[in-house]
Amino acid sequence: MTQFLGRAKISANGKTIETAPGASLDLGGIKNNTVVTGSKIGRAEELVPSVINCTTSLEAGMSLADLRDLKNATVIFECDTGQSYVIRNAFRTDTTTLKDGAGGEVTIVINGDPAEELL
Repeated sequence: MTQFLGRAKISANGKTIETAPGASLDLGGIKNNTVVTGSKIGRAEELVPSVINCTTSLEAGMSLADLRDLKNATVIFECDTGQSYVIRNAFRTDTTTLKDGAGGEVTIVINGDPAEELL
């Protein structure tokens, strides 16, 4: 039977970030932008970062400083289907937001170099 992606594991500098379901990875890389001049349609390349969006929960004794200060990190996004992607020079982009109730949700956005698939 075919297995489809059900869970992802994210780690930064070797430390696991326990994430809630719904973590996402935009691989980044070359984006083609449409260029229109007169009667011609073409494209112009733009390099865009990889992006991870995820949510974790605040646990007793947990410090959010590691997440808040994340920069120059190596981040791995592992799929339960066997694929893994590495993002080098990764850093947190948004402020670290903590929400009470519902497990103390902490939202995290990480950007970095285009993701590379580990084979």
